[in-house]
Amino acid sequence: PKLIIADEPTTALDVPIQAQVLELIDTLRNERDSSIIMITHDLGVVAKLCDRIAIMYGGKIVEIGTDREIFYEGKHPYTAGLLSCVANPEDDDEKDLSPIPGSPPDLLNPPKGCPFVDRCEKAMRICKERMPEVTVFSPTHQCACWLNHSKAVKK
Repeated sequence: PKLIIADEPTTALDVPIQAQVLELIDTLRNERDSSIIMITHDLGVVAKLCDRIAIMYGGKIVEIGTDREIFYEGKHPYTAGLLSCVANPEDDDEKDLSPIPGSPPDLLNPPKGCPFVDRCEKAMRICKERMPEVTVFSPTHQCACWLNHSKAVKK
């Protein structure tokens, strides 16, 4: 196939089996010149396989970028929260992992504005009122967050 959609392909697998599945997906991609849409919560899988990443929260894409832009230059507070929940084996010091406080939104009654507003430590009044417009940082990196938008009145 030209497109492989892998929805949580490594969830609940032990590490050796995860590695085998990822190797198989990568082999298929290379042999068949396929593209892959990887749907996962596992940022380790994302770092290993993905060139472009879309971060979703509450059913909305909140940030899109290359692997480098997301992992090293992330702009959305949810992206930062995700990364703070992951241990980095390259870190010399053992840092405490920081879970994202609060609960996900009720998607049957989603918030009017940004879906991350109730869990965001940097939320502003406008975040509750309107979904932010997309801010483009480069041809490959964009983010939907009022913190990055010139129209936001920061209070």
